[in-house]
Amino acid sequence: MIKKILPILLLVAIPMVAMFSCRKVNNTTADLTKNYFPLQYGKYVTYAVDSVYYNGSLGVRLEVKSQMKYSITDTFTDSKRRLSYIMDVYSRPYDGADWHALRVILVTPTTTSLLYSQDGVQYIKMMFPVTEGLSWKGNVNAQLNDPAFAYLKDWTYLYKNVHLSYFNGVVNFDNTVSILEDNEHVNYQNVDSAVAGYDTYAKEVYANNVGMVYKEWTHTTWVDSSQNKSGYSVIMQAIDHN
Repeated sequence: MIKKILPILLLVAIPMVAMFSCRKVNNTTADLTKNYFPLQYGKYVTYAVDSVYYNGSLGVRLEVKSQMKYSITDTFTDSKRRLSYIMDVYSRPYDGADWHALRVILVTPTTTSLLYSQDGVQYIKMMFPVTEGLSWKGNVNAQLNDPAFAYLKDWTYLYKNVHLSYFNGVVNFDNTVSILEDNEHVNYQNVDSAVAGYDTYAKEVYANNVGMVYKEWTHTTWVDSSQNKSGYSVIMQAIDHN
C-alpha cells in the first residue's frame, strides 16, 4: 500500500514545486522602478508650496505660501479599457487649516509609461524601466496649438541621478530619481535691451515608494528689457506622506 501512495505523492509534489518556482521567477522580473510613482488607494503626499506670480503690465510681484495634498481616491477604466487612478488635489493656506478641493488629476499606467492628465493637458510623466540618461518627449500629447500651452513644445524629459538620495530642502529621501523636463533661457532681460525673451525651467524628483518629493516649475516672459516680467515660479517640497 505504501509503495502505491509514494508515486502519487511525487506526482502531486512535482507540479507544486514547478508552480512555486514560476512564481519566484515572476517576482524577480517585476519592474521595481515603477515604485517611484506608487499607485494605490489612499496613498497621499503633502507639500509645502512656495509660489511667486509676476504681472508685467502692473509691475506686481506676489508671493504666496500654502500647502497641497495629492491623494489617490478612486480608480476607473478609461476609453481604452486601461485601469486608471483618480488623484484629488487639495489646498490650504497654512498647516492646520481646512483642506479645500483644488483639482483632479487622472493617472494611467501602461507597460512602458505613466500618463498624467492635469488641467486638460496629458503628460507622459515617466517611462519604464527608469534608467540613467533615458530621455523622451513628455509633452507630445499636449494641445500645443493652444497659445496657453505653446511653451510646452519640444520639451525633452531626462532621467538623472537614479537611485541616489535627495534632500528637498525639508526632508532627505533615499533612492530617488530626478527628471529634468526643460531648461530654456532665451535672451536675458538685464542684458539684451529691447529684445523679448523668456525663462522656462521644470524639474521633478521622485522617491521610491513615496512619489513626487520635489517640484520646481518656472515660466516667465517679457517683451523687452524695460518691461517687468510676467509669469510664475512654483516650488513644492514633500513634508508628509503615508
